[in-house]
Amino acid sequence: MKKLFDYLAVGFVLLLLAACEKEGGTPTITDVEPATLTASKTEVLLEATTPKAVALQLMWNINELQSTEKIALSQMKTMVQFSTNASFASVGRSVDVVSASLSYTHQQLNSMVLALGFLPSEQQPIYARVVCRLAPNVEPMYSNVLELAVTAFEPVEDGDYLFMANGDFSAFPWKLCARLEDGIYDGFVQVDQWYNFYLANEASADASTIYGSYPVDGNQYVLYAGDDRWNCWTNNGGYLYLRADVNAMAWSETVVRSLSVTGDFNGWNAASNPMVYDQEQQVWTATITTTAPEQWGMKILINESWSWFFGGSETEGVCNLYTADADGFAYEQVGTYRLILDLRDPKAFRYSVEPL
Repeated sequence: MKKLFDYLAVGFVLLLLAACEKEGGTPTITDVEPATLTASKTEVLLEATTPKAVALQLMWNINELQSTEKIALSQMKTMVQFSTNASFASVGRSVDVVSASLSYTHQQLNSMVLALGFLPSEQQPIYARVVCRLAPNVEPMYSNVLELAVTAFEPVEDGDYLFMANGDFSAFPWKLCARLEDGIYDGFVQVDQWYNFYLANEASADASTIYGSYPVDGNQYVLYAGDDRWNCWTNNGGYLYLRADVNAMAWSETVVRSLSVTGDFNGWNAASNPMVYDQEQQVWTATITTTAPEQWGMKILINESWSWFFGGSETEGVCNLYTADADGFAYEQVGTYRLILDLRDPKAFRYSVEPL
């Protein structure tokens, strides 16, 4: 019986040693070579007229790791580096990637090269390479260096805006914004009745796209970008909401008769706390007195409508424009304060609270 026990003990030790040897084994990796980098083109002319089109695609081969132990390809950390000098004495931009390609739109690549010091309308070289590293204590592997000749364009203020120009393009007092980047622009303006205007994609008389009205009687609200366009004009004066749909080539105007603040503090009354327009500062204001933080936030109704109002957003100090039910924006102050609503930039409608 003792002899049998001794045999079992020896066998257990041998099994344990074998398991430890396997667990602590060091895999041997073979056939790992640097990536080979290629590009869809090596001369890239960036164009402001097609900001969201793909301008450049970088591609490289993915190595199959040959190893004595199973190693996931995801363990290989890969990045694409850019520099303005071929020796990569300094790295201007580094991008971590998980696939074997990287694409840039005209707008994305333009922003990157301008940040690296490129001058608009001048062809300049930028260099790219792929860096792969299996582990922090393993020497990285570098691909071939690719030289790209890139010509940047002069950036416009924002491709999601249409700027409202007066009749002779001497002023651009207001702007509309396509917040969803869907070709539907809107915003709030304060103008006289029969105000003549154009809508341009840049605040310049030399803008690449300028919309007016279709040059035939009865087409006041039809957008048209031809050289023979007429100017647009408003039927109404005062504070207006403008909406321009460049997909349907149409625009509209709505008179803003009132803005009013609602919440628990006034029993959600649509008319008891109207806002006043400060024409000099171009903001709306109201004096609000509360006795507790607003549990459901506050809403600012347009024309006392529960289906057209400013409510909450995910960004502090910003309120969204809604046409359906939604929560109000946060209001934690207790006491008497001045509520300010700034609608000048339609990309982000902002509110603030000041003590009196």
